[in-house]
Formats: sequence, structure tokens, C-alpha cells
Amino acid sequence: MAACDDQPNLVEKIIFKLGEPENQARLLQVAWRISLLMMILGFIIILKTVSPNIM
Repeated sequence: MAACDDQPNLVEKIIFKLGEPENQARLLQVAWRISLLMMILGFIIILKTVSPNIM
């Protein structure tokens, strides 16, 4: 049986780091930009499918 140590491992350190408010704000900004880009690309694909002569 392995000995239990109290030092956090790499995954726990990353989760604790992502839990900080400034990192959560940065993640929210990135997620918002990705979702906006996906929405724009989907809109372009729909427009090109419906009427290919627009662009």
C-alpha cells in the first residue's frame, strides 16, 4: 500500500489555479470568443448552403 503524502499533485495544482477569479474570467473570455466564432462560421455555412451565389 502506498504512503499518503499531503502535497498536492499536478492535477490538483492546475484545478486550484483555474479556480482563481482572474483565471476564471480569462477562461470565460476565451469560451465566449470561441462560441462567437463558431456562431459566425455556422451562419456563413448556412448562407452558403441556402444561396451559394451570395459570397
